[in-house]
Amino acid sequence: RCRDLTCRFPGCKVPATNCDVDHTIPWPCGPTAASNLKCLCRKHHLLKTFWGGQSGWRDEQFDDGTVVWTAPDGRTHTTTPGSRLLFPELSAPTATVLATRVPTAHTAGLTMPRRKTTRAQDRARRIQRERELDDSYPKSACAT
Repeated sequence: RCRDLTCRFPGCKVPATNCDVDHTIPWPCGPTAASNLKCLCRKHHLLKTFWGGQSGWRDEQFDDGTVVWTAPDGRTHTTTPGSRLLFPELSAPTATVLATRVPTAHTAGLTMPRRKTTRAQDRARRIQRERELDDSYPKSACAT
């Protein structure tokens, strides 16, 4: 977070304190090391995770913390650590990161987990339980 200062997605200025720390080479294939980690706000972390791969956003991180993003249309965007000018020692190159295993192929059908019931079904079930509880209480003598 000290190295990046903000979200590393091109053009995003969310402070690193409000960001997730993302593995460039996904864990467990890539190590949890500075040269494999970067800050991404939740929006861009989800974008990379669920809309990444060959047809989506791709990222490549270098030893000095520089990240090259490739957009779905093939254009590239380079982001450098925000602390590069203020604290150059935080951007000092670290060991080259190699994947320890071949990551699984990204599938186009990868999405967020599906709900077992709809929100409307959850709400109807909750209302029904409340009604059952109301009916189970004895009526007071004052109630007419």
